[in-house]
Amino acid sequence: MRVIIADDHPLYLEAVKGQVVRSFTEAEVRTAMTVDGVITLLAGFAPDIVLLDYSMPGMCGSEGLRKVIAAAGTAPVMVMSGVARRKDVGDCIAAGAKGYVPKTLEGPMFSAAISLVAGGATYIPTEFVAVEASPPAANVFSEAFFSERELSMLRMLVSGASNKEIARRFGMQEVTVKYHFSRLYRRMGVSNRAQAVAMAVNAGIGSETEAAAPE
Repeated sequence: MRVIIADDHPLYLEAVKGQVVRSFTEAEVRTAMTVDGVITLLAGFAPDIVLLDYSMPGMCGSEGLRKVIAAAGTAPVMVMSGVARRKDVGDCIAAGAKGYVPKTLEGPMFSAAISLVAGGATYIPTEFVAVEASPPAANVFSEAFFSERELSMLRMLVSGASNKEIARRFGMQEVTVKYHFSRLYRRMGVSNRAQAVAMAVNAGIGSETEAAAPE
C-alpha cells in the first residue's frame, strides 16, 4: 500500500506513520505538512490513499481538500480531525472525501478505516454525524430492515457510487434514485448521504464490492 500522510503537527504525523507501518507491513509512506507539500508529492508519487489533516496550512476549509482530491486522481482522500462540527463533515464528504476520522480514534479502528477507504468504501464515525431526530434503534439496522433493492442501493452508496452510477445499475433515472434515497433516509432517521453511509458502515453493512465477493 502506498500512502501519503499530511499533518502540520510532527508528533501526530509520526504517530500516524507508525500506525500505518505497523498495520500494513508493506506500506510505502510519504509525508507532508502543508497542502502545497501534498500537491508536490502527488506530482511524483501515486498513492493508494491520502490521509489529510483538516486544519493544516493551506486547507481553508474544504477548498484545500478539493485541490488535493483533484490532484490525487483516483486515490481516495480521508480527512483526519481533532474537533469537527457536523457541517464540516458534510462539507468534506460533499467535496469528495471518502472518509472522515477523529484523531482520538484508537489504532485498530484507525487502521480498519484506512482499509475500508482504500478498498473503495466510505468511513465516518457515528459520533460525527449525529442527527436532530432520534435514529432507529441500532439493532434495527440489519439486512432484514431493508428490501433487497434498498440494501443493494445502500451498499453502492457505501462503496462511493454516484447517483448516476446507481441509476445506470438499476435502469432508473437519476431523479428516481434521489427519490428512493430520500424515502430511505427518512426511514433511517438521517438527513443526507454522509449520515446514511456512516450508519450503514457502523451497522456492518458493507460495500457493493464486499457484498458481491465470493465466500
